[in-house]
Amino acid sequence: MLDFFSRGAKGRSDPLASAEAAREFVAALKKEHGAAAHERVVALLSPLELDWHNISVDRVEALLALNQETESLHENLCAQYLLNTRMPKALEAQLRSQILAYGKCFIDSYQHVLTVDADSVEGAKVLTLLPIVLSRMMFYLGEHARWHWIRSFNPEEAFWLGVNQLYWFAEHHGCDSVPVFLFGDGQPATTVQDQFLILHMLAVLTGGNLSARQLHFAYQLLQVLSNRMSLTRACAEYSSFVVSLKGPHPATRATGGLVDEAARYWGTTDLVEILHGWSIVLDAGRVPPEIKRMMEPGIDANTLRALMREWSPQQMRFERAERVPVSGQSIEVAYRLPVLHRLIRGVDEAKQTGALEDGNFDDAANIRIYGFVTTRKRDKGVPMPGLASGGEGVSQPAKEEFSRWEVDNVSQTGLGVTLGAMGNEWVGLGALIGFREKSVDGWSLGVVRRVKRNSTDQIYLGVETLSRRPVAASLRPTDVRLIDPTLPPEQVWLAGHIALFVPCQRSGKVVNALLLPLSLYVLGKEFYMTAKGKHFQLSLGKVMDKGSDWCLSEVELVQALERLPVLP
Repeated sequence: MLDFFSRGAKGRSDPLASAEAAREFVAALKKEHGAAAHERVVALLSPLELDWHNISVDRVEALLALNQETESLHENLCAQYLLNTRMPKALEAQLRSQILAYGKCFIDSYQHVLTVDADSVEGAKVLTLLPIVLSRMMFYLGEHARWHWIRSFNPEEAFWLGVNQLYWFAEHHGCDSVPVFLFGDGQPATTVQDQFLILHMLAVLTGGNLSARQLHFAYQLLQVLSNRMSLTRACAEYSSFVVSLKGPHPATRATGGLVDEAARYWGTTDLVEILHGWSIVLDAGRVPPEIKRMMEPGIDANTLRALMREWSPQQMRFERAERVPVSGQSIEVAYRLPVLHRLIRGVDEAKQTGALEDGNFDDAANIRIYGFVTTRKRDKGVPMPGLASGGEGVSQPAKEEFSRWEVDNVSQTGLGVTLGAMGNEWVGLGALIGFREKSVDGWSLGVVRRVKRNSTDQIYLGVETLSRRPVAASLRPTDVRLIDPTLPPEQVWLAGHIALFVPCQRSGKVVNALLLPLSLYVLGKEFYMTAKGKHFQLSLGKVMDKGSDWCLSEVELVQALERLPVLP
C-alpha cells in the first residue's frame, strides 16, 4: 500500500521543473481542457506558496516555456473580445478579467527573476535570460494599458512609474536593445526598447477618439515600425517626444526644456513618412502588402492620416470650433434609430393634431388621408359627455422619460457633456443620439466622437451635431412593391423603411444626406422617399459616416413626384 502511494507521488511532476516538463504539462492541459487551459495556467501561477526563493535557470526556462505554449490561447481570447462588438456585458467583463489575469500572473512571476543574485553562479546564468524576460514583461504591461484604453480609462501614475523604472533597469543591465523572439521564431525580432516605445506611442493616442479596432490597428503598425525609432539621451532637432524614466507619466511632446539625466527622446520622421506612403496607396484603391493582414472594417486611409497627425514629427496645430463653457444646462437624450425616428416624426404629428383640433386644416394633408377636405376628424376628436375627466374609458398616456446629461461646453459643431457611467453602458464611439433642451420640442441628431472617463463613475463625451432639424422619412425601393413583411413594426413607417433626411454641413456647404438602417445601403440604389407629405425619387451616394446599425449617405435627387407610383 505504501509503495502504491509512493509511486503516485513520483508520478506528479512539477511543471516548473524544466522547460520540457512545462511543455508536457501544457500539452496535457490542452488535450484535457482545450481553450480552458489558459485559465489552468493562471491558476497554477497564482498561489502565493510557489517557491521563488531559489531561482534557477531551469525554473526560469520552464516559466518562459509555459508562457510561450499558452500564448496562442491568450491571443485567441483577445481576438474574440475585439471582434465581438455586441457581446453581453457579463461576457465582456468575464473575457476582460481572463485577459488581464493572464498578463498579471506572468508579470508577477517574471518580477521574481529580477531579484536574482548576480554574484552567484546560478544568478549569472539567469541574467542571460533577462532580455527575453524584460521584453515579455514590457509586452504584458503594454497589453494591460491597452485594455484600459479600450474602455476609455487611463492607467494610474504608479503604472507609468513601474514601466519607466523597468526600462531604466534594462538599460542599467545593458539588455534594452538586445533582439529577441518574443514568442518563437515565427515573428520578427523585438527588443525591450521596441516594446517600451510601442507602449508610449499608444499613450499619445488616448484622446478618446479612436475605436477599439483603430487602437488595435495602431498597435499592429507599431509592432512593424517600432524599429524606425530609437531613444537618445539628448534632445535634437528631430526629437518628437520625450519621457522621464524617473517620472510617473507617459510620453509628451519634446520642447527642449527638460534637462534631466533620466530624459529619453525619440523622433518619428521615418515612421510618419512610411504611413504617408501607405495612405497614398490606399487612396488609389490598393492595399499595401505590408498592412494587408491588418485591414479590417473601419480601417482606411483616414485612420492612417489620424495617426500621422498624432505622431507627427512636430506638433500640428489646426483650427477647431471654440468651446464655450456653460453651467446649469442639461439635455434630454434618446438613442437607437427606431426610437429617434418615432420622436422626430412625433413632433410633426403633434403639430398636425393640434392644427386639426383648432380647426386649422392643412388641405393637402386631409386630401392625402381622406381624399377630400372634411370635418370628420374634428367631430371624432370631441370627447363624449361624462368621459371628459375621471371616466373609466379615458387613460392618460404616461409621459416618456429620457436620460438627462449635464452640458459642460458648447461650440458651433457640437457640445461636451458629462454623464454617470451607471445606466449608460451603451455609450461608445460612433453612437447615434438624439438630444434636446427641456424647453425645446424639436430633436437634434448627434454622434459621439470622443469618450473619456474622468473617474470610475463619470464619463465625458464629445458630441458632434449632425443636424438640428432632421426630418422623418419613409423609404421604399423602386424595384419592389412591398417591403419585407417580417420587419419589426418599429422599423416600418408609411409602408416603408424608416429613415431620417439630414441636411449636413460639410466644408462650409450643405449636403443632402439620408440616415438609414445600415442593411439598406447599396451604392447607387434608388428609393422612393416620402417626407412631410411630399414624394421624391432619389439615389444613394457615398457613405459619409456609419455606426453599428446605421449609415449616413449622400443622396442625389432623381426627380420630385406628385404621388408614389403603383408598381404592377
